[in-house]
Amino acid sequence: MKRQLFAALEDLAGNHRNVVVHRDGGKVRTTWSELAADIDRAVARLASLRPPDGRDFHVGLIGPTSYEWMVLDLACLKAGFRSIAVPEFLTGREIGALFREAKADVVLADRALEERLTEVDAPVWFFGRGGADRGGNDFAGLAGAEWTCTADRMLDHYSIGYSSGTSGKAKRIDLTFPPEPEQRSTGLKRGLELAAQYYRYRTSFWSRKDNKVLIFMPFSHVQQRAFVRLALMRRIDIVLSDPLRCVPDLVVEKPNIMVSVPMIYEALATRIEEKLQRLSARQKAVFRLYLRLRINRLGNRNWVKRLFGRYLFAKVRKVYGGRADYFVTGSAPIGTRTLTTFYRVGVKVYEGYGQSELPRIISMSSEKDFRIGSVGKPRVPVRIGEDGEIRVGIDRSELPDPSIVTFDPDGYIRTGDLGHLDADGFLFLHGRKDDVIVLDNGKKVFPSSVEAVFHELKAENSICVTSFDGKRLVAIAHWPAEKGGPDALRAYLAAGNPELAEHEKVKLFVRSEVPFSAENGMLTGTRKLRRHQITSSFRDAKLERVDD
Repeated sequence: MKRQLFAALEDLAGNHRNVVVHRDGGKVRTTWSELAADIDRAVARLASLRPPDGRDFHVGLIGPTSYEWMVLDLACLKAGFRSIAVPEFLTGREIGALFREAKADVVLADRALEERLTEVDAPVWFFGRGGADRGGNDFAGLAGAEWTCTADRMLDHYSIGYSSGTSGKAKRIDLTFPPEPEQRSTGLKRGLELAAQYYRYRTSFWSRKDNKVLIFMPFSHVQQRAFVRLALMRRIDIVLSDPLRCVPDLVVEKPNIMVSVPMIYEALATRIEEKLQRLSARQKAVFRLYLRLRINRLGNRNWVKRLFGRYLFAKVRKVYGGRADYFVTGSAPIGTRTLTTFYRVGVKVYEGYGQSELPRIISMSSEKDFRIGSVGKPRVPVRIGEDGEIRVGIDRSELPDPSIVTFDPDGYIRTGDLGHLDADGFLFLHGRKDDVIVLDNGKKVFPSSVEAVFHELKAENSICVTSFDGKRLVAIAHWPAEKGGPDALRAYLAAGNPELAEHEKVKLFVRSEVPFSAENGMLTGTRKLRRHQITSSFRDAKLERVDD
């Protein structure tokens, strides 16, 4: 992997076809040859900041998703400098503590975060346009120094990242390149294996020349940077966006590859449902035939599916750009209603399940192993504990730091997630073990399942279900005044309650005046609810009853 990546970085200079779409004032299309020059300039500037004693150079990176952030991270990789990616939504004290703990020699920060870096001990250099006027410590103003990049100089332990901190403090994650796989088969057998791999590649969408990936979640999240590396190695155009502009960019740029948290898919599903309601009577009749014949289950290249799609979904496809070969969701549970809405119009949204602390993905649905509501069949050994906890069999030797996970007596890693395996081996997630609400009557409630019923709120990550007394469920929700105020929220919750079991019904609610966001500490950088923070913030708020 390491040598393949270095070769891909070297090949950028000669690639004038692929582009990175990003914003620099307006929208910019940067060719990969231009990207290569920017990476090399960043390498030279970084080299000028290296400590004189020759030890490993630790480079802190912090800021929202941007072209500059990506260039700096790739420069660290190519040069053999260890990057330290700290989530930008943390407090100034937390940011300073993490950079200190990771022994950052220097910190490169988006200028928009300047006021929050007062507790960083290391020298800080700024990039980007935001924040104060450009002055001292401008990274782009460094003269640079000579530095020779080679594959051997690239570090096996190439980066330090952090979890999103959903349930508390962000946990350190040491990122390492996997060891080169052993070639156990030789001769004819190996040749047949390579031929089969090539055939699968050539007959899949991965072999297309117009592939495009949309990336908008924070680069401090491990998977977003992994998709950048995948794109570079497979020559896939990259579109950089942010959570506020990702939907318009989805429509305009038409990516066929996207990894997103559920709230984006839930918002898109609502718009798809609206478009389906507006089909003509004839189109609705054809749509019923389309579903009855299960045409939606066919591959995207099937001519029958494409013919029906052109007649039925011209307007629907504008919602998500019209090219959805590999749409993936993860990080949090997604409602089956959302998955079903996409599936009905012929789009499979694949669910992935993993943990930032682990070197391999645990489970992933695919074209072959796809079932609504499931994260597919596990790719590592999985057991379900007596308490319903998912436990995975990954050897200690694969973990950069085994101390950050908990092993059971049989050597399986306890994930802290609850789920089950069905009779066919498909894995289903129920929620975090720590999030389960146990009522006084012994009934257990998975809050994410309750929240999914109120899809209008769930689509915006504007609802958090909890219980303050162990008897009644409370919905803490942001409901804008233009929607009608508390009475309208009360009616909306009451309308959803009949879909829930008696012990899952929401009895009380609190209306938040402000939306949940990473900036106010209610969401993580990957748009997940920080349940403990939300619950503690509204513990003393006035509770209002939901009508029976």
